[in-house]
Amino acid sequence: MPETPPFDWSSFHLGIYILAKPDEVFDLWGTSKGLTRWFLRSAAFASSEGRPTDRRKAAQLPPFEALPQRREDERCRTNDRYRWEWYYGGGVTGEEWILDSRPPTRLTFGFGDRMDIEVLLRKQGKFCEVDLRQYNIPDTAVGRRSLHLGCRVAWAFFLSNLKSVAEGGLDLRETDRTRTGQLHLVNM
Repeated sequence: MPETPPFDWSSFHLGIYILAKPDEVFDLWGTSKGLTRWFLRSAAFASSEGRPTDRRKAAQLPPFEALPQRREDERCRTNDRYRWEWYYGGGVTGEEWILDSRPPTRLTFGFGDRMDIEVLLRKQGKFCEVDLRQYNIPDTAVGRRSLHLGCRVAWAFFLSNLKSVAEGGLDLRETDRTRTGQLHLVNM
């Protein structure tokens, strides 16, 4: 009997088909206005001279507020910095870089603790195929539980919400801050 290869905790893929054009779906990922429709409480992109190759040197960069801010409907570009705020946890904020922006087919960005997200968009007839890959997940107990399993569950919800919003449906997120810390909600 062949031996089962070990499970890869360092990455995962998720996908969904959305009845929309890749350009429309890219704008939901690559603009502040788009991201706040289905994913985040607030989002901002800022033009940057480039990212350090060692993310630990980020503290040596100018503060986010000192950078030229993109308009809410302006697409992010490679090497932009971003600041995102989620609804959960009292408004957890994250700052990172756009690693690669190629509208309307590819967006790659830093995420969390040195992880990365790649989103590929492909036209499939009347649909846009969305292929999300999260990688560089640390293979530790916390990485396996919170960053692999936790993020995988969260992305499954948010990709479903992206589909709902893009196809003219409801925003399924719980946005009432008095409830976002209760019941281990799946829609934050």
